[in-house]
Amino acid sequence: MRSYKILLVLTPALHPNKGGVQMTTCKLGKYFSSQGHKVAVFSFAREGHKAPDEVQLHSAMEEKGAANPHNHQELAKLLGAFSPDIVINQMPYDHSIGNTLLVNKNYLLIACLRNTLFSVKGDIDAYLNRLVPKALRPVLRNRFGKALLLGHHRRRHRADLERILEAYDYFVMFGPPNIEELRYFLPDYDEEKVFLIPNSIPSVADSVPPKQNRLLWLGRVAVEQKKADLIPEIWRRLAEKLPDWELDVVGDGPFLSSLEELVATEGLERINFHGRQQPDEFYQRSPIFFMTSAFEGFPNTLVEAQSYGSIPVVFNSYPVASWLINESQTGFLVKPFDVDEMVKRILALASSPHRDKLARQVMSGAREYEIERVGLLWHELFKVGLSNRKPAPQPMTASSVDGS
Repeated sequence: MRSYKILLVLTPALHPNKGGVQMTTCKLGKYFSSQGHKVAVFSFAREGHKAPDEVQLHSAMEEKGAANPHNHQELAKLLGAFSPDIVINQMPYDHSIGNTLLVNKNYLLIACLRNTLFSVKGDIDAYLNRLVPKALRPVLRNRFGKALLLGHHRRRHRADLERILEAYDYFVMFGPPNIEELRYFLPDYDEEKVFLIPNSIPSVADSVPPKQNRLLWLGRVAVEQKKADLIPEIWRRLAEKLPDWELDVVGDGPFLSSLEELVATEGLERINFHGRQQPDEFYQRSPIFFMTSAFEGFPNTLVEAQSYGSIPVVFNSYPVASWLINESQTGFLVKPFDVDEMVKRILALASSPHRDKLARQVMSGAREYEIERVGLLWHELFKVGLSNRKPAPQPMTASSVDGS
């Protein structure tokens, strides 16, 4: 296998436990290094890094991230000094980064989608709150107003995707559900430019770990995307039916303190807040993992839970959910935000005599996402891409990203 010099670019600080993009970047860097490639990472964040030993970390010298021209100069210097064969941009919607990468481009340039394209389409109310002044929201909070907003978003997002597909050699998406999303915005996109490569996990446990009577919710404690405000209602109904069970909430985020206050005010017991932690021990001991998210790109936590035989129960609120979960075989899908159905499903699973068998099935399904398998897809892309390299297009126009 040929050895390459690979540069990964992202905007947040490189840290394995602070977000999906950061986690994925760390995993890819470590894997590529293990395969004999020379790997560097450039982050537009100045501080907060915890880089793997296997990668060379280069970060912005000044504040304001990708909005600071001096930080782009640092990236340009690194491109000249490192002279990569392959550049993987984890943040292709920031066109200023794309412009820097296109100057004097003589490498394979890959853009990666790290979220669902339907984050707005799937939660138009949150988009309305974010985009429209408070005084005007009642005027648009109806079917006609929401249709106007969705049309506005669709046009702007289409322009972004057109530019990304024009500027980059390849666009990496997670799986078939993303293709359906892409067609919604670009029915006539260039199919040869799109590669499907899911996120990965290091490995799957050899056997189902010993389980305890503990439910697990793990993620960024936020409302708009993660719907963490549903946790107290779900646990209130479960707690009285599962008197010998506990709930572990693992993660940090803007809603954490409010969530803790809600739990205290309502007098909910047997719910434990752990903050941000290495998740493995929680997956190992929890037979059931539930998610309340409104949207996700490729939820690493879901596949990680499966890899330890923690059976996922998930709102079917984003396209990738029904791709990762084979209903009743590798987890359970619940009608979006139907708390009653979520509670019923968890209760049935908690008392099921077939839970161990299902845990083994869940683990078997997760093997598809082990890094050794996913890594082969990356190497296939490198092989195809480097043999078909084309001249760089013109620099991008200003980003039209509007919260998608």
